[in-house]
Amino acid sequence: MEYEELLKNVLKEKKASSGERFIPPEAEVNQSGQKTVINAEKFANYIKRPIKHIARYLMHELTAPGQIDEKNNIIIGGRFSRRVVQEKLNAYIKDYVICKQCSSPDTQMNKIDENFVVKCLACGAEYPVGKIK
Repeated sequence: MEYEELLKNVLKEKKASSGERFIPPEAEVNQSGQKTVINAEKFANYIKRPIKHIARYLMHELTAPGQIDEKNNIIIGGRFSRRVVQEKLNAYIKDYVICKQCSSPDTQMNKIDENFVVKCLACGAEYPVGKIK
């Protein structure tokens, strides 16, 4: 009987951590002339990824030049709507945050040599993620 109780407890814990609590904040997107200013600091802190990596991803996906200013805002050349930026950030989460094995958002990304590796804190899986061109 003990084994079955332990198994039920494990399954209950697993269901409780199914990622439903993972709701990253939306990045603030503003237009300034022909530039799009993205305040993604809260977003980056929530998903525990470096703002530099997120900025590089956005520049690649939006095919636009950009930079990070002294306030950690991502400034992208061109005018992009909040919806388009948020879609790209959601794709970033899928590619670089959510575990490919168990779908948990509780992961960390480490740089080993020149490659990034994602390690899941829930199931222990480790896998390399592709380089951003």
